Amino acid sequence: MDGTKANTTMMISPRKPRVMLYSSPLIGHLVSMVELAKLFVARGLAVTIVLMDPVYDTGATGPFLAGVSAANPSISFHRLPQVKLLESDHSMIPALAIARHSNPHLRDFLTGASPDVLVVDFFCSAAVDVAAELGIPVYFFNTSGAQILAFIMHLPVLHGKSTRSFREMGEEIVHVPGITSFRATHTIQPLMDRDGASYNAFLNVNLNLFRSQGIIVNTFRSLEPRAMDTILTGLSTPPGLSTPPVPVWCSCCISRGRDGVGRPDERV
Repeated sequence: MDGTKANTTMMISPRKPRVMLYSSPLIGHLVSMVELAKLFVARGLAVTIVLMDPVYDTGATGPFLAGVSAANPSISFHRLPQVKLLESDHSMIPALAIARHSNPHLRDFLTGASPDVLVVDFFCSAAVDVAAELGIPVYFFNTSGAQILAFIMHLPVLHGKSTRSFREMGEEIVHVPGITSFRATHTIQPLMDRDGASYNAFLNVNLNLFRSQGIIVNTFRSLEPRAMDTILTGLSTPPGLSTPPVPVWCSCCISRGRDGVGRPDERV
């Protein structure tokens, strides 16, 4: 009997590190998050993608997720209960508002799941508070490449340099380290009004970026060398803050591993 017990014990496989990926319901973000999940699974990690239940039409996410589940049984999905938006939320990007109201449901799920790492989409930055409360290391996944990341990281510096909204600046040139200068009128629409709810939400996203353990970027270095070097050397970081204490990574979701700064699994 003792020998049988010993052999049974030896056959028990070690627990795989568990990674939770918290995705925005926006299809462009969800597709990139699924590709990241495939990379993690290929490196022996147990992966669950956590989804918000949107209160608006997200297009073809249902058929897409059904296809992913059928083709990738190693990736599990968990959908959080739907939340109601407040009247005051209608002036904000919906995904940001939904993520904020979903925090109690996310907390309940993560408490039971006990993941080793939480990776959050840009629009799910409110989850940083939950991760901090539960003591879970949290990483950001920026699905839009290094140039938009450099801009968002530098937004508080631009905010402090002027009291005008981008809309009021007209054709004035905006200078951001690591990216090509652009006219203020070309700023992404949610940031045009500095008094708007979305603008202030983006500033909060920025602060949460610097509370994370690292940032995964959906790019590769040779594609955006100037932006990547600027981020890595801290030139995108506002004064008084520190760039996350681990390297910014290139996830290479599309390029399948070409010329990345690091692999997503090296630190997770």
